[in-house]
Amino acid sequence: MSTTLTDDLHDQFSKALAMLRFTIEQFSPEEYLAGMESFDAPARIAWHTVESLDFYFSGKRNSKEFSFGHRFDDTPSWKLVNEDMPDKPAMLQYLNEMEAVIDAAFAELSDEKLSAPFELYDWSGKTLLGHYVYAIRHTMEHQGALTVIATHFGHTDESWR
Repeated sequence: MSTTLTDDLHDQFSKALAMLRFTIEQFSPEEYLAGMESFDAPARIAWHTVESLDFYFSGKRNSKEFSFGHRFDDTPSWKLVNEDMPDKPAMLQYLNEMEAVIDAAFAELSDEKLSAPFELYDWSGKTLLGHYVYAIRHTMEHQGALTVIATHFGHTDESWR
């Protein structure tokens, strides 16, 4: 059973999560909750990104099965004001736990399993590989937003290693 492709994909997830962690760590507590505008507070973006990874790796196939906000008092992020968002240490802990979940998922995976059909929302007929590529692409979309905000606050972008 080959795992060359699986190992490469796992490595890219690990690097993406390291970039996300690095960027989140740069924000002061005030910057983390404020952002440049209320809709783009790093706390809100980080929560959405990590919680989406939780959903993507949960094994649940739609949002009716997944309880958004389950991690923090069952209140979804979109219902909270920035000041009520989980703090940076709590979010980094959530990210660490999701990294362990992702590591465990890849430990059980093989290249052959990546081509298995995977259905999520309207993804009928897509593969597990497509699902994981989407998950990493979604993560990187929000990584970009966090990097822009970090740069706005004068932090250097050393996450791309």
